[in-house]
Amino acid sequence: MFWLLIGIVTITFTFNRLSMKYGLKNLSYKRILSKNMVEIGEAFEVTTIIENKKPLPVTYLKITESFPLGLNYSEGLDELEGDEYFKFTTTMFVMPFQRVKRTYSFNSNKRGYFTFRNVELTVGDFIGLKNLSTTEDFLQELVVLPKPLDLDENLIAYGDYYGSISVKRWVIDDPLMNVGIREYTGNEPEKHIHWPSSLRYGNLMVKEFDFTTEYSVTILLNVECAKPFWLGIEKDEIESCISLCRGIVEELEDNNIPYSFINNSYGGNGNKPFNNYESVLSSLGKVSYGTAIRFEVLLDNMVNKRVSYSTFVIVTPRIFDEYIEPLERLRKINNKIILISLEGDRLDKLSPSIIKYVRRVV
Repeated sequence: MFWLLIGIVTITFTFNRLSMKYGLKNLSYKRILSKNMVEIGEAFEVTTIIENKKPLPVTYLKITESFPLGLNYSEGLDELEGDEYFKFTTTMFVMPFQRVKRTYSFNSNKRGYFTFRNVELTVGDFIGLKNLSTTEDFLQELVVLPKPLDLDENLIAYGDYYGSISVKRWVIDDPLMNVGIREYTGNEPEKHIHWPSSLRYGNLMVKEFDFTTEYSVTILLNVECAKPFWLGIEKDEIESCISLCRGIVEELEDNNIPYSFINNSYGGNGNKPFNNYESVLSSLGKVSYGTAIRFEVLLDNMVNKRVSYSTFVIVTPRIFDEYIEPLERLRKINNKIILISLEGDRLDKLSPSIIKYVRRVV
């Protein structure tokens, strides 16, 4: 009996040393995201795979993963890790040459850019006295897209200058581009008479057109809500602007009109435009609330670069005095500017040739 006890202790001690020495050896971890871009509320899966590629078992394995806090997980969370992540911990016994696959289902109820970071693997000895840990480096991205807002349902023309013409008709136009208003000569088709301006000036006025074979649009998003921006970051207003941009993108995409997107947020693209559907949607999902460059500076950069598009669509929470001159300079070098401001303040300081829309109040 004594020798049996000695044998058990010897085997346990030997097995314990082997577990600690080789526990992390040939032990692999892999994480797979089923999607990298999702809509709000859309489910996606995170699959983790642990594989023990050696003839020895892993008697105790603890996996500690950090998942973004903004995601919804049906089985709850273990503990918070700062303001951006929560820890999810799993423990298991892994047999020799065993592969363990686990799948978690997530969704998000808000737009945003989320990163899945590193994972910590901890192995323990057979009797639970010692443990060793290693960190596997990971950086996986998930973009949750904004919901698109219908333009005509959420916007209304500023003042009465453009009558009841919908914003979609200004953005989705034909190659005959409206570049202004002039007096009626009698030779123009009656359908080109602009009745609101005719009433205003007391004479018949018609829309003036310029033919272009390349109709393209650039969308400028401003996230600046105050001067300086950190004095008042209004998240709901910025989200409304982002969703309006998504609505514009969907209209342009449906009508096969080339477009690009620029914004001035941290994590945005500065002066570099995104110009395909997937990259623009990804950029909209990644827009942050902080301002990386003042909007008047971004406008001046566009003027100085002499970027020429058929139409500029500018979406902003509001207009500040600092924007007036750069907007007028941009107007002079481009065919058409459509300005969408959630608030109507200071819009009267801008040229009538800038097409203006504000938020529809229900």
